Amino acid sequence: MKRFLSITIIVLLFGFQLSAQERIYTPEMKAPANGAVGQMPNALLDWNAVAGQGTVVTYEVQLSEDETFTNPISFPQTNVTAYEMSELGFNETYFWRVRASDGISTSDWSDPWSFTIVKTVTLTAPGNASVQNPDALLKWNALTGITGYDIEVDTAYRWRVESSGQDNDLFDVYEIDETTAWAVGASGTIVKREYGVWTSFESPVTDDLLDIYFTSATSGWICGVDGILLNFDGTNWNEAVSGTTEDLNGLFFVSENDGYVVGNSGTALHFDGSNWNPIDVGLTGNLYAVHGIDSENIVVSGASATSSIFDGTSWTDYSAGSRDILGVWMLAPDNIWAGAKNGRIYRFDGVAWTEQTVGNRDWRDVYFLDAETGYIIGRNGSLASFDGIGWELSASGTGSDLSGMHLYDENSGYLVGNDGIVISYQGDGFNSDYLKSYAVGSDIVEFRLNNLIFGKNHYFRMRAKHATSISEWSSAGSFSVIAYPNLKTPSNNATNIILDPTLTWDAISGVARYSLQVSMDEDFTNPLLFETNETSYTISGLMFGQDYYWRTNARHAGGVSEWSAAFKFTTIATVTLTAPANNATDVTRLPRLTWTEIHGAEKYLVALDHTPDFTNGEHEYVEENFWQHVFMLDPLETYYWRVKAIQGLDTTAWSETWSFTTANETSIDEQLQQPFTLYPNPANDYFQLKTEAITVPQARLEIYNIIGTKVFAQEVTFGADQQMVTIQIDNFKSGLYFVKLINGNSAFTQRLIIE
Repeated sequence: MKRFLSITIIVLLFGFQLSAQERIYTPEMKAPANGAVGQMPNALLDWNAVAGQGTVVTYEVQLSEDETFTNPISFPQTNVTAYEMSELGFNETYFWRVRASDGISTSDWSDPWSFTIVKTVTLTAPGNASVQNPDALLKWNALTGITGYDIEVDTAYRWRVESSGQDNDLFDVYEIDETTAWAVGASGTIVKREYGVWTSFESPVTDDLLDIYFTSATSGWICGVDGILLNFDGTNWNEAVSGTTEDLNGLFFVSENDGYVVGNSGTALHFDGSNWNPIDVGLTGNLYAVHGIDSENIVVSGASATSSIFDGTSWTDYSAGSRDILGVWMLAPDNIWAGAKNGRIYRFDGVAWTEQTVGNRDWRDVYFLDAETGYIIGRNGSLASFDGIGWELSASGTGSDLSGMHLYDENSGYLVGNDGIVISYQGDGFNSDYLKSYAVGSDIVEFRLNNLIFGKNHYFRMRAKHATSISEWSSAGSFSVIAYPNLKTPSNNATNIILDPTLTWDAISGVARYSLQVSMDEDFTNPLLFETNETSYTISGLMFGQDYYWRTNARHAGGVSEWSAAFKFTTIATVTLTAPANNATDVTRLPRLTWTEIHGAEKYLVALDHTPDFTNGEHEYVEENFWQHVFMLDPLETYYWRVKAIQGLDTTAWSETWSFTTANETSIDEQLQQPFTLYPNPANDYFQLKTEAITVPQARLEIYNIIGTKVFAQEVTFGADQQMVTIQIDNFKSGLYFVKLINGNSAFTQRLIIE
């Protein structure tokens, strides 16, 4: 009997084993990866196929907002291995699992995986603090599973640039209350904000001041280079004794009688209410920042990511990495944040520092209002905000380096930086009358704005939406719109400008028209005004040797830009001679005098004489920038010549006076080289000009009388079968004339007698 029972049990166990082996396996999940973030609202749930005993394997998928699947959504069974979701909530975390069935058996549920839907839109252009035309192009990374985007553009934002009245770099700021703040900077700069205005405050030093801290409205401290310490007594800033010549970089006070300052070469001083005394924090490198909670919880940090934390009894050194820590903030002994070089942000959890990278600029100062609200600033206007979970880059409204920050509360605070920049906190923003709102489709990834205000900072943000959810607004991007056109040519202070110059400037897209002003005084008292839709304008009628000022502005349907900074140019005041060279010798007795052409000039007056006083010489008006002498000059004689340009009633001054000396008697060979013949000569009613040596088919024939006055001019054409022209002279008086043939850059002259 016992033997039978044993056999039965063995058979039953074997049967159960066979049954377990035939049961279908649990599917293996593929995507989204467990814990994945930034998923689309139409996330695709994907898993690997499994084989079963039945003819068809189907899968059941569940989605839940909690990992216990208290109230899951179950989707209809499917024989495919992926399910596309729809209309999942932005920034929501979901859990999902899958099991398989082959009609015979059903697998276990897979272990649940989680994923989180994208929080909002990621902006990609324009770049933060960039300068754009009034038709700036917005760009962003595309999202799927949405129905569209909302866009907002405004000139009002939570951070607003305001004037400090300073050009010196500002390194730190402290806001005492909503009406009063102080800032310090380079060359002993101290400025105070009262009644909405920043004004300079008398400083006892001229060296750089690096940090400022107040314990009350009437008690404050400033530290700086070379061991500088200043104390505010409620009225004035006075020098205090630090006992060191090392640069002092950072201040922090627990109370009016309990403070710390840190500096280079491991310098750390403690204030006991009367004196500053050196303390050993265990570090020898430069220290840049100090912060704390109370007298028993202080942290200092500095070069090469070193830090030291005080617990009320002793200092303990920690290393965070390799980047210099420039700013530090202690929220709790196990919750310390630090900003460092090259975009590094460190966090201390009570045991060790961990590192993350946000952006790529040096983070110079960090400030927290509470554990879920923090800010960090740095080079090139970098700004990031902390929401209790992570850091997100945001717009500061400037591209200048930011060095110091202080927030009075969630509604008021300041950032300061290079070139005296001050940026004040304004609340949420995007609430001015200028606010522009747009809705665009889901297939759009860029949007062209138009008619933006010239010279203003603009901020933009976006969000995505579908039928059941709207994302948060993205972090704001910022850009400034160009204030006015940039002038190009003539360059500022250019000289020797022609009388009909073309003024040019850089194009600005998104404008309808440009205005141009030209004036003879820099105040533009009574300017000439021109309008164009081009980026250049040619003016005429200018005067020789005159200073002119010019500027432009641009306009579109939304407004008119400021006038550009004015450029000045001076028109040409005299003629530049070119040939024959000054003091040239052996010059042909039929010289051709040339000079540089002046565009805009109507004609030129040429003077030629035996003496440099030009009392008895020749004077000839010509329209070209040369004068071909039409009769032989005396051999081996020195001549003087000069030229002036004429435009209407205006003339240049005479050019420099040049001289040349003619060659000896004209040789027979020179006479034989004349490229044309005249027949008949003497002539009566006509003559014929014949040539076989013309190099340019088109030539100009001119006739001068004995005193050098041009009495005839005509364009003539020659060719292979046309080498002769006939000229009618029946209306000419009898006498001696000179016939000149101008061919390209050459000119030849022969005498003609008319009977």
